[in-house]
Amino acid sequence: MMTENDRAWAAGGIIFGGAVTLSASSWAGAAAGAALSGEEAAPASPVTVYRMVTDFSAAWPHSQTASVIGALLVDAAVLAALVWGLRVAFRWFRNPDHLATLYQVRELTPKRAAATATRLRHSLKDANPKEIKAADRGVLLGDHMPSKRELRGSDEDTFVAIMAPRAGKSTALAIPIAEEAPAALLLTSNKPDVYAATYASRGRVGTTWVLDTQGVAQAERAMWWDIVAQAETLEGAERLAGHFVNQISSESADPFWYQAAQDLLVGLLRAAWHDGATIRDVMAWLADPHEKAPLQILYTHEPVLAEQVESSINIAEETQSGIYQNARVAVSALRDERVLAWVTPDKSRPQFRPENFALSRDTLYLLSKKGGPSSAVVAALADAVFTAGAEAGERHGGRLPEPMRAVLDEAANICRIGDLPDLYSHLGSRGITPYTILQSYRQGVKAWGEVGMDSLWSAATKKLIGVGLDDPKFVTDIATLVGQHRVSYGSYSKSKEGYSHSVSQQREQIMDPADIRAMSKGTALLLATGVPVAQIKLRPWYEERDMAHIGPEMSAEEQAITKRAVAEWEARKAARGGR
Repeated sequence: MMTENDRAWAAGGIIFGGAVTLSASSWAGAAAGAALSGEEAAPASPVTVYRMVTDFSAAWPHSQTASVIGALLVDAAVLAALVWGLRVAFRWFRNPDHLATLYQVRELTPKRAAATATRLRHSLKDANPKEIKAADRGVLLGDHMPSKRELRGSDEDTFVAIMAPRAGKSTALAIPIAEEAPAALLLTSNKPDVYAATYASRGRVGTTWVLDTQGVAQAERAMWWDIVAQAETLEGAERLAGHFVNQISSESADPFWYQAAQDLLVGLLRAAWHDGATIRDVMAWLADPHEKAPLQILYTHEPVLAEQVESSINIAEETQSGIYQNARVAVSALRDERVLAWVTPDKSRPQFRPENFALSRDTLYLLSKKGGPSSAVVAALADAVFTAGAEAGERHGGRLPEPMRAVLDEAANICRIGDLPDLYSHLGSRGITPYTILQSYRQGVKAWGEVGMDSLWSAATKKLIGVGLDDPKFVTDIATLVGQHRVSYGSYSKSKEGYSHSVSQQREQIMDPADIRAMSKGTALLLATGVPVAQIKLRPWYEERDMAHIGPEMSAEEQAITKRAVAEWEARKAARGGR
């Protein structure tokens, strides 16, 4: 931070440099005028400059008019250049709000972002950074304030955005990021707006897959996913079972019941995979604790696992009943035939394969209305896509040739992957760009615990803080990260010797918690790794010329959703016999 003395020296240096530059330009212009009029130029020296200032006609006696015109023209050009240079300097190196300057976030500016994109994307490897389209430079963040320069994160960054409701999560984050996704796109949401806005345009890029088990967009079932295929390995079965158990677990309850229920599900899922069974068979086995078929299958293929599962269920009847009941509750969403149909083989519909999706330009919409067991399928499929993407990246030298974006809107409610905070630490390096959007920090704490949310927050290389946050502790922490600046205060005093003036400096918060809460709508704070906190202006899709097509396409899809909802209601009404 510059002191008053530093500023004085800097101002003096600028004035001196400007005076020397103008002196040189005045002589050069006058000399050029003299040369054009056929006269000899006065020597270039401080004496000549002094004579020009005190008596111009004496310095240039034979070419006064031409020299005056030449000096004025060159001085005007130099002044224009100086003004332009000062404006550029102020734009890059000065921020009146004491937040990050444009120079400090220069790695996110278009030129640097384009250069990073050529390094990360195989299709841009030989492209000229100057010719790369804006949408291909990376993940849009917004415009730096006050310079109004576009800022973009890279596709090796990981993102977390925390914004209150109606702060622009969909219009300024989810929709623009999804619209500009260069390859595969995974998008979760509990509302149909992002789906309606991007469905048509993403359909022109690749295949659109929709998992809508609860009728968020009233999408007709046009796919199925083999959920048991995730149990191909023991680790995969553990992760799959964990997604279901994680939706019902509670920190205050005895972990024995949840762990035992998960172990039981792991055994049943592995047995189903070995036997070529479906999730329907798993549900049938789970309904009858006396069913011996899954244990027989496991003893044939995995005797150690079979012994573990048998030891956990061949116990006191009351304990066994509790374990089975917890497992049933965990997978209770699969009791619904409409949900079960999405994850059961269906020869009349195409199968969604995560391993193919990872290397495609397709889009997967995972829609769910609420959390709990109903969202376990969403979390399981999202995790399957992450796993397939990471494995595909390893097969291509460490990262996907074209980045996969994962916009996890309402992640804490409908895509509660238990170890998402741990996944964040390496997803970006595999070519998978996660963008988790939350309504509050506490929402993340509820989903992943204090330690988990702290890990997610720390692992995110780009963090956006939106308007309207009402958590005093979190907003105070953000104010601390924003930092302080020095403020000079002058004071006058009167004594017998006369008046005296003194200046003192104090450090004050750049932004108070109340200032952060009351930021203007459409703005956000950007916390990027390694630079001071910056303020940005968000760019909602309806202000982007390249996204003008979204408006009519979104309206058309919303009308289609309404028609499907009405038809569904009419069908249910008819099935009830008009009751």
